Amino acid sequence: MRKTKILVTLGPATESVSMIESLMRSGANIFRLNMSHASHEWTRNVNNHIREAASSLNMDVAILMDLTGPSIRTGDVPSPWMLKTGDAVEFRTSESLAPSLNYSTTVNYPGLTSDLKVGDPISIDGGMIQMRTVSITGARIQAEVLTGGEMKSRRHINLPGVAVNLPPLTQKDYQDLDLGVDLGVDYFALSFAREPAHIQHLELLLDQKKSTARVIAKIENQQALDNLDAIVMASKGIMVARGDLGSECPVEDLPIIQRHIIERCSYHGRKVIVATQMLESMIENPVPTRAEVTDIFNACIEQVDCVMLSGETSVGKYPDRCVDVLHRVLSRTEQSYPSGRFATDAPLKTNKHKAVKSAVLLANSIPGSKLLCFTKGGVTAHLLAHQRPEAAPIFAFTPKLNVSRTLMSARGVFPFVMEMSATPGKTIDAALQVLRDRGLVVSGDPVVILSDVLHEELIIDSILLRNA
Repeated sequence: MRKTKILVTLGPATESVSMIESLMRSGANIFRLNMSHASHEWTRNVNNHIREAASSLNMDVAILMDLTGPSIRTGDVPSPWMLKTGDAVEFRTSESLAPSLNYSTTVNYPGLTSDLKVGDPISIDGGMIQMRTVSITGARIQAEVLTGGEMKSRRHINLPGVAVNLPPLTQKDYQDLDLGVDLGVDYFALSFAREPAHIQHLELLLDQKKSTARVIAKIENQQALDNLDAIVMASKGIMVARGDLGSECPVEDLPIIQRHIIERCSYHGRKVIVATQMLESMIENPVPTRAEVTDIFNACIEQVDCVMLSGETSVGKYPDRCVDVLHRVLSRTEQSYPSGRFATDAPLKTNKHKAVKSAVLLANSIPGSKLLCFTKGGVTAHLLAHQRPEAAPIFAFTPKLNVSRTLMSARGVFPFVMEMSATPGKTIDAALQVLRDRGLVVSGDPVVILSDVLHEELIIDSILLRNA
């Protein structure tokens, strides 16, 4: 059974119920709604399509709403600019100002003139165009083109190494947040998280709105890297957003940064998602490049929780093939490299951590074993996932649907919703029967059982060894 989860971005190429069903059959576990490109009407419809497809296939999946965040973008240009090295470009932080250069556009962030200083780099459209700040006068910024290219309207701006004072959420984000809460999405991804207070702000809003969704922090710039440990500890998970990171940091540092983020997530026991350009060539081509296959392999042997597809499945020509490629490469890699790279370094802070570690060590020592856990809030199952069992899958049973869906992002965890009996033996027997009916265990399989809810009158962690 594949342990690494697959997160799929939906878009015009994949918004129908039939295509979502195909993606689920190919192995998709979580669906991403990218609010940078989505209307509320589209979001409501696709959310309903996801739930309809899951119900039709008698499967369950999770939904992640990716908030746009306070990105800095250029304004409109009448027609694309063909910029050459040495060209002068003007950015105006006020729309009331008239252009003073041939190449002049607005930006959506008035504070840009305060954050920038002469000599600072400006990166446009994911680094495709590079500029240097030449002068700052009032609400005007003049930059010199270092690397030219075609520049269209509303292009994303990165400021490598520049500390910006953007708010954690925009007005649009607050509106999208209300929609996501209303729809009952399972995760919110916070774009451009730069400090733990940004995550705490979003979690407070969710708590006030009675939402049980978990917050995933996207690491996208140097400010976030400077506060990495604090951000990891404040969040429920981290997304390594390699697109913006690749524009903000030296490209030669990106693989090292990715590995460092994964190591810190493992140490602190947080989920980690690797995103961007996993199968970029398959937006147009039916097969991946060999380098892309190796990229998937590297993420898998680092034992990340999820890998994510973006344009490959939102606008690409072969969305279900992309998911199938991910599934096959991940499954094959896990067969050859079952052991965790960083899990053994994670500290055992509490007795519960130690009980979970004991259960994992027991499962590792018994060939063909399975891990079975019963959990109300999901904590036990998440801790099991963080310890990265070598071969045993983790079957997690919970009475709460929202807990089951938050477990979709946990590596190696296969969640089920089931009411708990007052009699522990009946609860175990019922869970084993579900697994037998689905062909996930066969009679005689060794099963290591971990629970903190089987004995409600006692606050204890129980470890049992049974045969299915």
